[in-house]
Amino acid sequence: MPLHSFTHRIKLSAVAIALTLSLGACTSTTEQGTAAITTTQAFSQLTLTQADYQKMLSEADQDSRFPAMILLARSAIIARDFQTASGLIANMQAEAITPLQRDESLIIEGLLYMHQGKQTDALFALNKINVATLPKPAASFYYQLASNVELNLYNESRRVSHLLKSCEHKMALISLVNKDAAQNVSLSIVRNLQQMPASELTVQLNKSTDPLMQGFIDFALLDSSKSNKIKQQLAKNWLKSYDDHPVAFAAEKIANGNNIDSASSQDLLDSGVVTSLKEGDKLAVLLPLTGRFSASVGEPARLGIVAALQDRNSKLKVTFYDTNRMTMAEIASALGQNGTNFIIGPILKPEVDALIETNIKLPAIVFNQPASARDQFYYFNLGPDYEGALAASKIYHDGHTKPIVIAPESTRGQRAISGFNEVWQQAQGKSSVSCRFSDINNVQTALTTCPLNNADSIYINATASDVIKVRPSLPDNTPLYLTDRSYMGLNHSASEVALAGANLGDMPWLLTDSSLKHDLMATLPKADSQVQRIFAAAYDSINLSFNLQKLSEDKSDVLHGISGDLQLGKDGLIEMAPMWVKLSTSRPIN
Repeated sequence: MPLHSFTHRIKLSAVAIALTLSLGACTSTTEQGTAAITTTQAFSQLTLTQADYQKMLSEADQDSRFPAMILLARSAIIARDFQTASGLIANMQAEAITPLQRDESLIIEGLLYMHQGKQTDALFALNKINVATLPKPAASFYYQLASNVELNLYNESRRVSHLLKSCEHKMALISLVNKDAAQNVSLSIVRNLQQMPASELTVQLNKSTDPLMQGFIDFALLDSSKSNKIKQQLAKNWLKSYDDHPVAFAAEKIANGNNIDSASSQDLLDSGVVTSLKEGDKLAVLLPLTGRFSASVGEPARLGIVAALQDRNSKLKVTFYDTNRMTMAEIASALGQNGTNFIIGPILKPEVDALIETNIKLPAIVFNQPASARDQFYYFNLGPDYEGALAASKIYHDGHTKPIVIAPESTRGQRAISGFNEVWQQAQGKSSVSCRFSDINNVQTALTTCPLNNADSIYINATASDVIKVRPSLPDNTPLYLTDRSYMGLNHSASEVALAGANLGDMPWLLTDSSLKHDLMATLPKADSQVQRIFAAAYDSINLSFNLQKLSEDKSDVLHGISGDLQLGKDGLIEMAPMWVKLSTSRPIN
């Protein structure tokens, strides 16, 4: 029975619906019982492996051969098997007997060029197509592809004309998809436009003669306002001019004082199809192997990856890159030339963002939250905001309704509170009460104004030593919740004795003992809890990379890792369901 992620369990209303442009795998049956492959299927979402599509082509009759080649070529492109894809495209162009087949082969040629990073060549191929004669499935695919290519060209050149053209392609897509998808496409147009400064948006608003584009630009301007009150009034004014506009649904929400559901910008164009790592692939691991972060970050991550590879008896071709000795641009250039299939790492946030800025198209699992989401870019969040979210989920599911969050006056403390409240808002429609302290030695004084007696639960985001000093100020019978920050990685330690009775959520790896953990501590005897967590996440990243496609196909499925039960969440987040225990000297640790 598949498990459900903690975030899925607490959401009381639907969040933004992911962009669903799939038209389904549509087949018909011939008299001989062989499934005929249609143009609709050729441009629908990929659901099979490259080997399956190869078999489909080998068994296809004459009528099905061309769409079968399209499916196999798309699958090969996603697997970065560009040589196979190029051969198939050449065959399609040689065998095309109708203008439609010629245009379909050009669509796939453009898709190949986009994935190879040749955006100008992709645009040249797409510009040869007679879009007006394309059937609906092919037209939908074309507009998604053309929009992505233009957006990539904008990111390379910063030429506004490319960004506007990308938006125009998405505007054409709106009429071809269902209502939910149309709303998500509309919001993605707004997000793209907001990459321009407000001054440039105003210039483009005055230059545009298209009422549809004017509505999008005008909405992008009002949605950029920092004041909710001003934004609400602007939305009301906007609706007077654009009441039947595709993004009017969002303006109505703002006008009524509600937030817009955050839409996913992911298409189901082939760039959104998930690629798993497979044996024989080339894997690049990006870690700080020298310098100040090597001992605390790079080495434990390297050991975790090596241990997972050994346990799998893996045949991957692995290359480690030292992010302290090479820039991310240098590494990305090397990966683009040596046929790398997958990336794991980096860990440090500036390096994660630098990797995204290289615009590399390889799938990656990193260990810090990126500044922006990107297709096939997955991340572990080991930060305090995720700890707060985990605590809020647990407290909600334990039936409590009046929690208090206690945290230090620090950036870390504020992030923990923000993470807690983001989940609590979704569950209860309001924020929790939070109490802060700046000096742990004066914490009792700091908490005198905190309404502790009104709370039915308390979450503290602080070190174990700080929690021990906070605890005397708390009511005796109020349930206490702690997360990673409060656990030092030593089972049945002196701090656990002092915190007996508290509920702790942390990685199963830290709360249990195993031969793998024994081996790590023998290798790194001074490994603290953070070092152990990095090792666990790195270990799980290998097994996760082999199972990405499976997990993406069933979002309720889980991978049982040493860092917790893992699922793919929104915008590439790797959700980690923790293990919850009640601290005591007698709790089992095996």
